[in-house]
Amino acid sequence: MKLHHTVGATIICLLAIITISTVNGAQNPRIIVIGAGAAGIATASRLYQRGLKNVTILEASHRIGGRVASTAFAGGVVELGAQWCHGEKNNVVYEMASVYPELLKSSIVTDGAALVRSNGERIDSKIVEKMAILGEEIIESSERKAYVGSLGDFFAEQYWARLQSDANYSDVNRELAEQFLGFFHNYERGYSAYDSWFEVAANETDGYQESEGNQTLAWNSEKGFSIILDIVSGNYPATMDPTLTPVPLSQLVTFDKFVSNIQWDGTSNHQVRVTTDDGSQYEADHVVVTVSLGVLKENHRTMFTPALPAINQQAIAGIYFGAVNKVYLLFDTPIPEEVPNTISLLWYESDLEVLKRSKHAWAEAVSTFFRVDHHPNVLAAWLNGIEGREAEMLVDDVIRDGLLHLLSLFAGNINFGKVEDVLRSKWSSNRLFRGSYSSRSIMTEQLGTGAQDLSTPLTDTNKEPVVMFAGEATSHDHYSTVHGAIESGFREADRLLKLYQ
Repeated sequence: MKLHHTVGATIICLLAIITISTVNGAQNPRIIVIGAGAAGIATASRLYQRGLKNVTILEASHRIGGRVASTAFAGGVVELGAQWCHGEKNNVVYEMASVYPELLKSSIVTDGAALVRSNGERIDSKIVEKMAILGEEIIESSERKAYVGSLGDFFAEQYWARLQSDANYSDVNRELAEQFLGFFHNYERGYSAYDSWFEVAANETDGYQESEGNQTLAWNSEKGFSIILDIVSGNYPATMDPTLTPVPLSQLVTFDKFVSNIQWDGTSNHQVRVTTDDGSQYEADHVVVTVSLGVLKENHRTMFTPALPAINQQAIAGIYFGAVNKVYLLFDTPIPEEVPNTISLLWYESDLEVLKRSKHAWAEAVSTFFRVDHHPNVLAAWLNGIEGREAEMLVDDVIRDGLLHLLSLFAGNINFGKVEDVLRSKWSSNRLFRGSYSSRSIMTEQLGTGAQDLSTPLTDTNKEPVVMFAGEATSHDHYSTVHGAIESGFREADRLLKLYQ
Protein backbone atom coordinates (compact mmCIF):
# COMPACT_ATOMS: atom_id res chain seq x y z
CA MET A 1 0.00 0.00 0.00
CA LYS A 2 2.82 2.38 0.91
CA LEU A 3 4.69 1.41 -2.26
CA HIS A 4 1.63 2.07 -4.40
CA HIS A 5 1.17 5.47 -2.76
CA THR A 6 4.82 6.39 -3.39
CA VAL A 7 4.68 5.37 -7.04
CA GLY A 8 1.40 7.21 -7.53
CA ALA A 9 2.80 10.37 -5.96
CA THR A 10 5.89 10.15 -8.15
CA ILE A 11 3.77 9.80 -11.29
CA ILE A 12 1.67 12.80 -10.25
CA CYS A 13 4.82 14.85 -9.63
CA LEU A 14 6.28 13.87 -13.00
CA LEU A 15 3.05 14.81 -14.76
CA ALA A 16 3.12 18.16 -13.00
CA ILE A 17 6.73 18.77 -14.10
CA ILE A 18 5.90 17.84 -17.70
CA THR A 19 2.86 20.13 -17.67
CA ILE A 20 4.85 23.07 -16.23
CA SER A 21 7.64 22.53 -18.76
CA THR A 22 5.15 22.53 -21.62
CA VAL A 23 3.53 25.73 -20.43
CA ASN A 24 6.85 27.44 -19.85
CA GLY A 25 8.11 26.25 -23.23
CA ALA A 26 5.03 27.65 -24.93
CA GLN A 27 5.41 31.00 -23.19
CA ASN A 28 9.20 31.19 -23.30
CA PRO A 29 10.47 29.23 -26.32
CA ARG A 30 14.20 28.90 -26.87
CA ILE A 31 15.07 30.92 -29.96
CA ILE A 32 18.48 31.08 -31.62
CA VAL A 33 19.24 33.85 -34.08
CA ILE A 34 22.23 33.11 -36.30
CA GLY A 35 24.02 36.30 -37.22
CA ALA A 36 24.18 39.69 -35.50
CA GLY A 37 23.83 41.84 -38.60
CA ALA A 38 20.93 44.19 -39.22
CA ALA A 39 18.45 41.35 -39.79
CA GLY A 40 19.62 39.38 -36.76
CA ILE A 41 19.55 42.38 -34.41
CA ALA A 42 16.10 43.33 -35.73
CA THR A 43 14.79 39.80 -35.19
CA ALA A 44 16.15 39.44 -31.67
CA SER A 45 15.13 42.94 -30.62
CA ARG A 46 11.55 42.57 -31.84
CA LEU A 47 11.19 39.25 -30.02
CA TYR A 48 12.73 40.53 -26.79
CA GLN A 49 10.80 43.80 -26.78
CA ARG A 50 7.50 41.95 -27.25
CA GLY A 51 7.96 39.33 -24.59
CA LEU A 52 9.87 36.38 -26.07
CA LYS A 53 13.12 36.93 -24.19
CA ASN A 54 14.73 33.50 -24.29
CA VAL A 55 16.87 34.56 -27.25
CA THR A 56 20.47 33.68 -28.07
CA ILE A 57 22.36 35.34 -30.93
CA LEU A 58 25.29 33.39 -32.38
CA GLU A 59 27.67 35.70 -34.24
CA ALA A 60 30.61 34.33 -36.24
CA SER A 61 32.74 37.48 -35.94
CA HIS A 62 33.83 39.60 -32.99
CA ARG A 63 31.33 42.42 -33.55
CA ILE A 64 27.69 43.17 -34.32
CA GLY A 65 26.57 44.80 -37.55
CA GLY A 66 27.43 42.37 -40.34
CA ARG A 67 27.45 44.34 -43.58
CA VAL A 68 26.74 47.48 -41.58
CA ALA A 69 30.44 48.06 -40.95
CA SER A 70 31.04 51.53 -39.52
CA THR A 71 34.80 51.52 -38.98
CA ALA A 72 37.19 53.88 -37.21
CA PHE A 73 39.31 55.86 -39.68
CA ALA A 74 40.87 59.31 -39.95
CA GLY A 75 39.69 60.36 -36.50
CA GLY A 76 36.07 59.37 -37.11
CA VAL A 77 34.19 56.55 -38.81
CA VAL A 78 33.70 55.54 -42.43
CA GLU A 79 31.40 52.93 -43.90
CA LEU A 80 33.06 49.81 -45.28
CA GLY A 81 29.61 48.37 -45.90
CA ALA A 82 26.23 50.08 -46.14
CA GLN A 83 26.86 53.76 -46.85
CA TRP A 84 23.66 55.78 -47.04
CA CYS A 85 20.00 55.61 -46.10
CA HIS A 86 18.32 55.07 -49.48
CA GLY A 87 15.01 56.92 -49.65
CA GLU A 88 12.45 58.18 -47.20
CA LYS A 89 9.06 56.68 -48.05
CA ASN A 90 8.38 53.04 -47.15
CA ASN A 91 11.84 52.75 -45.59
CA VAL A 92 11.96 51.47 -42.03
CA VAL A 93 15.50 52.81 -41.49
CA TYR A 94 14.41 56.33 -42.39
CA GLU A 95 11.20 56.02 -40.38
CA MET A 96 13.10 55.04 -37.24
CA ALA A 97 16.05 57.43 -37.65
CA SER A 98 14.21 60.52 -38.87
CA VAL A 99 12.53 60.85 -35.47
CA TYR A 100 15.90 62.27 -34.46
CA PRO A 101 16.48 65.10 -36.97
CA GLU A 102 20.16 65.38 -36.09
CA LEU A 103 20.98 61.90 -37.43
CA LEU A 104 20.40 62.14 -41.19
CA LYS A 105 21.73 64.80 -43.54
CA SER A 106 21.96 64.90 -47.32
CA SER A 107 25.37 63.57 -48.34
CA ILE A 108 27.88 65.78 -50.09
CA VAL A 109 27.78 63.32 -53.01
CA THR A 110 24.21 64.45 -53.77
CA ASP A 111 25.60 67.52 -55.52
CA GLY A 112 28.74 68.29 -57.46
CA ALA A 113 29.00 65.09 -59.49
CA ALA A 114 31.19 65.05 -62.59
CA LEU A 115 31.84 62.65 -65.44
CA VAL A 116 35.46 62.87 -66.51
CA ARG A 117 37.31 61.34 -69.44
CA SER A 118 40.61 59.53 -69.05
CA ASN A 119 42.44 62.57 -70.46
CA GLY A 120 41.08 64.72 -67.60
CA GLU A 121 38.38 66.40 -69.69
CA ARG A 122 35.20 67.09 -67.71
CA ILE A 123 31.95 66.53 -69.64
CA ASP A 124 29.61 69.52 -69.85
CA SER A 125 27.05 69.31 -67.04
CA LYS A 126 24.09 69.88 -69.39
CA ILE A 127 25.07 66.88 -71.48
CA VAL A 128 25.61 64.80 -68.35
CA GLU A 129 22.17 65.73 -67.04
CA LYS A 130 20.25 64.78 -70.16
CA MET A 131 22.22 61.55 -70.58
CA ALA A 132 21.53 60.62 -66.97
CA ILE A 133 17.83 61.21 -67.56
CA LEU A 134 17.99 59.03 -70.67
CA GLY A 135 19.63 56.21 -68.74
CA GLU A 136 17.04 56.42 -65.96
CA GLU A 137 14.17 56.41 -68.45
CA ILE A 138 15.48 53.25 -70.11
CA ILE A 139 16.06 51.45 -66.79
CA GLU A 140 12.55 52.33 -65.59
CA SER A 141 10.87 51.71 -68.94
CA SER A 142 7.67 49.65 -68.86
CA GLU A 143 8.85 47.97 -72.08
CA ARG A 144 11.36 45.97 -69.99
CA LYS A 145 8.58 43.67 -68.81
CA ALA A 146 7.92 42.39 -72.33
CA TYR A 147 11.57 42.02 -73.34
CA VAL A 148 12.99 38.52 -73.54
CA GLY A 149 16.71 38.84 -72.92
CA SER A 150 19.23 40.53 -70.70
CA LEU A 151 19.09 44.01 -69.22
CA GLY A 152 22.30 44.80 -71.08
CA ASP A 153 20.78 43.90 -74.45
CA PHE A 154 17.61 45.82 -73.68
CA PHE A 155 19.47 48.91 -72.52
CA ALA A 156 21.81 48.97 -75.52
CA GLU A 157 18.95 48.57 -78.02
CA GLN A 158 16.89 51.32 -76.43
CA TYR A 159 19.93 53.56 -75.96
CA TRP A 160 21.13 53.53 -79.55
CA ALA A 161 17.59 53.84 -80.90
CA ARG A 162 16.95 56.95 -78.80
CA LEU A 163 20.27 58.54 -79.73
CA GLN A 164 19.66 58.00 -83.44
CA SER A 165 16.04 59.12 -83.51
CA ASP A 166 16.04 62.07 -81.09
CA ALA A 167 17.64 65.32 -82.25
CA ASN A 168 18.10 66.30 -78.58
CA TYR A 169 21.21 64.10 -78.59
CA SER A 170 22.81 65.47 -81.74
CA ASP A 171 25.66 66.94 -79.69
CA VAL A 172 26.65 63.46 -78.44
CA ASN A 173 29.07 61.91 -80.93
CA ARG A 174 29.65 58.17 -81.26
CA GLU A 175 32.78 58.09 -79.13
CA LEU A 176 31.15 59.99 -76.28
CA ALA A 177 28.04 57.83 -76.58
CA GLU A 178 30.16 54.69 -76.22
CA GLN A 179 31.81 56.17 -73.14
CA PHE A 180 28.44 57.01 -71.62
CA LEU A 181 27.23 53.47 -72.28
CA GLY A 182 30.26 52.13 -70.43
CA PHE A 183 29.48 54.49 -67.56
CA PHE A 184 25.85 53.36 -67.34
CA HIS A 185 27.00 49.76 -67.22
CA ASN A 186 29.54 50.49 -64.50
CA TYR A 187 26.96 52.43 -62.50
CA GLU A 188 24.47 49.59 -62.66
CA ARG A 189 27.16 47.07 -61.72
CA GLY A 190 27.93 49.02 -58.57
CA TYR A 191 24.30 49.76 -57.76
CA SER A 192 23.20 46.13 -58.01
CA ALA A 193 26.44 44.24 -57.27
CA TYR A 194 26.61 42.14 -60.41
CA ASP A 195 29.52 41.59 -62.75
CA SER A 196 27.62 42.37 -65.94
CA TRP A 197 24.16 43.55 -66.86
CA PHE A 198 24.14 40.78 -69.45
CA GLU A 199 23.64 38.41 -66.50
CA VAL A 200 20.44 40.18 -65.49
CA ALA A 201 17.02 39.59 -67.00
CA ALA A 202 15.37 42.72 -68.38
CA ASN A 203 11.94 41.47 -67.33
CA GLU A 204 12.81 40.53 -63.75
CA THR A 205 9.64 39.62 -61.85
CA ASP A 206 11.04 39.95 -58.33
CA GLY A 207 11.97 43.58 -58.88
CA TYR A 208 13.56 46.02 -56.47
CA GLN A 209 11.26 48.85 -55.35
CA GLU A 210 13.15 52.08 -54.74
CA SER A 211 11.93 54.05 -51.74
CA GLU A 212 10.95 57.57 -52.77
CA GLY A 213 13.05 60.48 -51.57
CA ASN A 214 16.73 61.27 -51.16
CA GLN A 215 18.82 58.21 -52.02
CA THR A 216 22.02 59.46 -50.38
CA LEU A 217 21.20 60.44 -46.81
CA ALA A 218 24.42 60.39 -44.78
CA TRP A 219 24.74 59.60 -41.08
CA ASN A 220 25.51 62.56 -38.89
CA SER A 221 26.64 60.44 -35.94
CA GLU A 222 29.98 59.47 -34.48
CA LYS A 223 28.84 55.85 -34.81
CA GLY A 224 27.88 56.15 -38.48
CA PHE A 225 25.29 53.79 -39.96
CA SER A 226 25.64 51.44 -36.99
CA ILE A 227 23.59 53.86 -34.89
CA ILE A 228 20.51 52.25 -36.48
CA LEU A 229 21.30 49.08 -34.54
CA ASP A 230 21.15 51.07 -31.31
CA ILE A 231 17.79 52.50 -32.34
CA VAL A 232 16.32 49.13 -33.31
CA SER A 233 17.48 47.54 -30.05
CA GLY A 234 16.25 50.45 -27.93
CA ASN A 235 19.78 51.42 -26.88
CA TYR A 236 19.95 54.83 -28.50
CA PRO A 237 20.02 57.33 -25.60
CA ALA A 238 17.42 59.58 -27.20
CA THR A 239 14.95 56.79 -28.02
CA MET A 240 11.43 58.19 -27.80
CA ASP A 241 9.44 55.14 -28.91
CA PRO A 242 8.13 53.48 -25.73
CA THR A 243 7.87 50.12 -27.50
CA LEU A 244 11.62 50.06 -28.12
CA THR A 245 12.70 49.01 -24.65
CA PRO A 246 16.45 48.45 -24.27
CA VAL A 247 17.61 45.01 -25.35
CA PRO A 248 20.68 43.72 -23.45
CA LEU A 249 22.58 42.71 -26.57
CA SER A 250 25.78 42.06 -24.60
CA GLN A 251 23.92 39.31 -22.75
CA LEU A 252 22.26 37.83 -25.83
CA VAL A 253 25.19 37.75 -28.27
CA THR A 254 27.90 35.09 -28.20
CA PHE A 255 30.77 36.00 -30.52
CA ASP A 256 33.15 33.89 -32.62
CA LYS A 257 30.53 31.20 -33.23
CA PHE A 258 30.50 30.15 -36.88
CA VAL A 259 27.54 27.80 -37.31
CA SER A 260 28.57 24.63 -39.10
CA ASN A 261 25.36 22.60 -38.78
CA ILE A 262 21.67 22.97 -38.00
CA GLN A 263 19.98 19.65 -37.26
CA TRP A 264 16.36 20.59 -37.68
CA ASP A 265 14.61 17.23 -37.97
CA GLY A 266 14.90 13.93 -36.13
CA THR A 267 16.24 15.32 -32.85
CA SER A 268 14.58 14.51 -29.55
CA ASN A 269 11.25 16.25 -28.93
CA HIS A 270 11.44 17.89 -32.37
CA GLN A 271 14.09 20.27 -31.11
CA VAL A 272 16.72 21.98 -33.24
CA ARG A 273 20.38 21.39 -32.51
CA VAL A 274 22.86 24.03 -33.65
CA THR A 275 26.57 23.15 -33.82
CA THR A 276 29.36 25.68 -34.27
CA ASP A 277 32.77 24.99 -35.74
CA ASP A 278 34.42 25.02 -32.32
CA GLY A 279 32.27 22.03 -31.31
CA SER A 280 29.75 23.96 -29.19
CA GLN A 281 26.14 22.79 -29.37
CA TYR A 282 22.91 24.64 -28.62
CA GLU A 283 19.36 23.34 -28.34
CA ALA A 284 16.43 25.48 -29.47
CA ASP A 285 12.76 25.37 -30.35
CA HIS A 286 13.25 27.76 -33.25
CA VAL A 287 16.20 29.06 -35.26
CA VAL A 288 16.26 32.19 -37.41
CA VAL A 289 19.09 32.11 -39.97
CA THR A 290 20.24 35.58 -41.02
CA VAL A 291 23.62 34.79 -42.59
CA SER A 292 24.36 36.27 -46.01
CA LEU A 293 23.24 34.55 -49.19
CA GLY A 294 26.93 34.14 -50.00
CA VAL A 295 27.42 32.02 -46.89
CA LEU A 296 24.36 29.93 -47.77
CA LYS A 297 25.64 29.39 -51.31
CA GLU A 298 28.96 28.13 -50.00
CA ASN A 299 27.76 26.11 -47.01
CA HIS A 300 24.11 25.09 -47.22
CA ARG A 301 24.85 21.50 -48.31
CA THR A 302 26.68 20.79 -45.05
CA MET A 303 24.95 23.38 -42.91
CA PHE A 304 21.53 21.70 -42.72
CA THR A 305 20.61 18.18 -41.58
CA PRO A 306 18.57 16.94 -43.33
CA ALA A 307 19.21 18.88 -46.53
CA LEU A 308 17.13 21.91 -47.27
CA PRO A 309 13.95 21.38 -49.31
CA ALA A 310 14.24 21.93 -53.04
CA ILE A 311 12.41 25.26 -52.92
CA ASN A 312 15.05 26.77 -50.62
CA GLN A 313 17.97 25.19 -52.48
CA GLN A 314 16.72 26.52 -55.79
CA ALA A 315 16.44 30.04 -54.38
CA ILE A 316 19.96 29.88 -52.98
CA ALA A 317 21.29 28.75 -56.35
CA GLY A 318 19.24 31.16 -58.43
CA ILE A 319 19.41 34.49 -56.62
CA TYR A 320 22.51 36.45 -57.59
CA PHE A 321 25.02 37.53 -54.95
CA GLY A 322 27.80 39.83 -56.01
CA ALA A 323 30.50 41.99 -54.51
CA VAL A 324 31.35 45.68 -54.57
CA ASN A 325 34.20 47.08 -52.51
CA LYS A 326 35.40 50.44 -51.25
CA VAL A 327 38.86 51.85 -50.68
CA TYR A 328 39.45 54.92 -48.50
CA LEU A 329 42.59 57.04 -48.97
CA LEU A 330 43.57 59.43 -46.18
CA PHE A 331 45.74 62.31 -47.43
CA ASP A 332 47.89 64.62 -45.31
CA THR A 333 46.02 67.67 -46.66
CA PRO A 334 42.34 68.36 -47.47
CA ILE A 335 41.08 67.20 -50.86
CA PRO A 336 41.58 70.20 -53.19
CA GLU A 337 38.48 72.34 -53.76
CA GLU A 338 38.55 71.85 -57.52
CA VAL A 339 37.93 68.10 -57.09
CA PRO A 340 34.21 67.32 -57.64
CA ASN A 341 32.27 65.54 -54.92
CA THR A 342 32.11 62.50 -57.18
CA ILE A 343 34.23 61.63 -60.22
CA SER A 344 32.77 58.97 -62.51
CA LEU A 345 35.22 57.55 -65.02
CA LEU A 346 34.73 57.64 -68.79
CA TRP A 347 37.44 55.71 -70.58
CA TYR A 348 38.90 56.29 -74.01
CA GLU A 349 39.24 52.80 -75.42
CA SER A 350 42.93 53.31 -76.15
CA ASP A 351 43.61 54.41 -72.55
CA LEU A 352 41.68 51.46 -71.17
CA GLU A 353 43.68 49.04 -73.31
CA VAL A 354 46.91 50.53 -71.95
CA LEU A 355 45.61 50.10 -68.41
CA LYS A 356 44.68 46.46 -69.04
CA ARG A 357 48.25 45.71 -70.16
CA SER A 358 49.81 47.45 -67.17
CA LYS A 359 50.45 46.43 -63.56
CA HIS A 360 47.35 48.43 -62.65
CA ALA A 361 44.99 46.25 -64.73
CA TRP A 362 42.85 45.53 -61.66
CA ALA A 363 42.00 49.27 -61.47
CA GLU A 364 39.47 48.79 -64.27
CA ALA A 365 37.25 47.86 -61.33
CA VAL A 366 37.09 51.49 -60.21
CA SER A 367 33.94 53.20 -61.40
CA THR A 368 33.87 56.28 -59.16
CA PHE A 369 35.87 58.37 -56.73
CA PHE A 370 33.88 60.26 -54.10
CA ARG A 371 34.40 62.62 -51.20
CA VAL A 372 33.45 61.36 -47.77
CA ASP A 373 31.09 63.18 -45.41
CA HIS A 374 32.80 64.63 -42.33
CA HIS A 375 36.27 63.71 -43.68
CA PRO A 376 37.83 66.56 -45.70
CA ASN A 377 41.14 64.69 -46.13
CA VAL A 378 39.60 61.42 -47.37
CA LEU A 379 38.81 60.32 -50.90
CA ALA A 380 37.12 56.96 -51.55
CA ALA A 381 36.93 54.69 -54.58
CA TRP A 382 34.17 52.27 -55.55
CA LEU A 383 35.33 48.94 -57.06
CA ASN A 384 33.01 46.66 -59.05
CA GLY A 385 32.94 43.27 -60.69
CA ILE A 386 35.51 40.56 -61.22
CA GLU A 387 38.43 42.98 -61.10
CA GLY A 388 37.16 44.35 -57.79
CA ARG A 389 37.17 40.87 -56.30
CA GLU A 390 40.64 40.20 -57.67
CA ALA A 391 41.86 43.41 -56.05
CA GLU A 392 41.02 41.97 -52.63
CA MET A 393 44.07 39.75 -52.99
CA LEU A 394 46.47 42.67 -53.47
CA VAL A 395 48.38 44.48 -50.72
CA ASP A 396 47.52 48.03 -49.68
CA ASP A 397 50.57 49.59 -51.35
CA VAL A 398 49.56 48.17 -54.74
CA ILE A 399 46.01 49.43 -54.32
CA ARG A 400 47.24 52.86 -53.28
CA ASP A 401 49.57 53.17 -56.26
CA GLY A 402 46.86 52.05 -58.69
CA LEU A 403 44.36 54.59 -57.38
CA LEU A 404 46.93 57.37 -57.53
CA HIS A 405 47.62 56.36 -61.13
CA LEU A 406 43.92 56.73 -61.97
CA LEU A 407 43.81 60.13 -60.29
CA SER A 408 46.77 61.22 -62.39
CA LEU A 409 44.69 60.42 -65.48
CA PHE A 410 41.28 61.69 -64.46
CA ALA A 411 42.24 64.58 -62.14
CA GLY A 412 45.12 65.87 -64.21
CA ASN A 413 47.71 67.97 -62.42
CA ILE A 414 45.82 68.33 -59.14
CA ASN A 415 48.11 67.75 -56.16
CA PHE A 416 46.41 65.56 -53.55
CA GLY A 417 49.34 65.40 -51.18
CA LYS A 418 50.70 62.28 -49.52
CA VAL A 419 48.63 59.22 -48.66
CA GLU A 420 48.86 58.60 -44.91
CA ASP A 421 46.55 55.61 -44.57
CA VAL A 422 44.47 53.13 -46.57
CA LEU A 423 41.32 51.31 -45.48
CA ARG A 424 39.47 48.81 -47.69
CA SER A 425 36.69 46.27 -47.71
CA LYS A 426 37.16 42.67 -48.84
CA TRP A 427 33.62 41.32 -48.87
CA SER A 428 34.11 38.53 -51.38
CA SER A 429 37.12 36.85 -49.76
CA ASN A 430 35.63 37.09 -46.26
CA ARG A 431 34.15 33.67 -45.43
CA LEU A 432 31.59 35.31 -43.15
CA PHE A 433 29.98 37.09 -46.13
CA ARG A 434 31.31 35.96 -49.54
CA GLY A 435 29.96 39.09 -51.18
CA SER A 436 28.11 42.33 -50.61
CA TYR A 437 24.42 42.01 -51.47
CA SER A 438 21.92 40.24 -53.66
CA SER A 439 20.24 40.97 -56.97
CA ARG A 440 18.20 39.09 -59.54
CA SER A 441 19.82 37.38 -62.52
CA ILE A 442 18.75 35.57 -65.66
CA MET A 443 19.14 32.33 -63.68
CA THR A 444 16.75 33.69 -61.05
CA GLU A 445 14.12 34.15 -63.74
CA GLN A 446 14.84 30.82 -65.45
CA LEU A 447 14.40 28.95 -62.17
CA GLY A 448 11.30 30.95 -61.32
CA THR A 449 12.59 31.64 -57.85
CA GLY A 450 13.04 34.65 -55.58
CA ALA A 451 12.90 36.08 -52.10
CA GLN A 452 9.66 34.37 -51.15
CA ASP A 453 11.17 30.95 -51.84
CA LEU A 454 14.38 31.76 -49.98
CA SER A 455 12.38 32.83 -46.92
CA THR A 456 10.15 29.73 -46.88
CA PRO A 457 10.44 28.36 -43.33
CA LEU A 458 11.27 24.76 -42.47
CA THR A 459 8.33 23.39 -40.52
CA ASP A 460 7.50 20.52 -38.17
CA THR A 461 4.74 17.96 -38.58
CA ASN A 462 2.23 20.55 -37.32
CA LYS A 463 3.35 22.97 -40.06
CA GLU A 464 4.76 25.31 -37.44
CA PRO A 465 8.05 27.10 -38.26
CA VAL A 466 11.19 25.51 -36.89
CA VAL A 467 13.94 27.12 -38.99
CA MET A 468 13.32 30.52 -40.58
CA PHE A 469 15.32 32.79 -42.87
CA ALA A 470 15.86 36.55 -42.77
CA GLY A 471 18.30 38.97 -44.40
CA GLU A 472 18.29 41.40 -47.29
CA ALA A 473 18.20 38.61 -49.89
CA THR A 474 14.88 37.40 -48.46
CA SER A 475 13.23 40.79 -49.03
CA HIS A 476 10.91 40.81 -52.03
CA ASP A 477 10.96 44.57 -52.68
CA HIS A 478 13.98 45.94 -50.78
CA TYR A 479 16.74 43.39 -51.29
CA SER A 480 20.31 44.73 -51.19
CA THR A 481 19.45 47.30 -48.51
CA VAL A 482 19.65 47.64 -44.73
CA HIS A 483 15.98 48.56 -44.57
CA GLY A 484 15.18 45.35 -46.44
CA ALA A 485 17.26 43.39 -43.92
CA ILE A 486 15.55 44.99 -40.92
CA GLU A 487 12.11 44.46 -42.44
CA SER A 488 12.92 40.78 -42.94
CA GLY A 489 14.00 40.45 -39.32
CA PHE A 490 10.75 42.00 -38.13
CA ARG A 491 8.85 39.66 -40.48
CA GLU A 492 10.33 36.50 -38.98
CA ALA A 493 10.00 37.80 -35.41
CA ASP A 494 6.34 38.52 -36.08
CA ARG A 495 5.92 34.98 -37.40
CA LEU A 496 6.99 33.63 -33.99
CA LEU A 497 5.08 36.23 -32.04
CA LYS A 498 1.92 35.24 -33.88
CA LEU A 499 2.58 31.61 -33.07
CA TYR A 500 3.00 32.19 -29.34
CA GLN A 501 0.90 35.26 -28.60
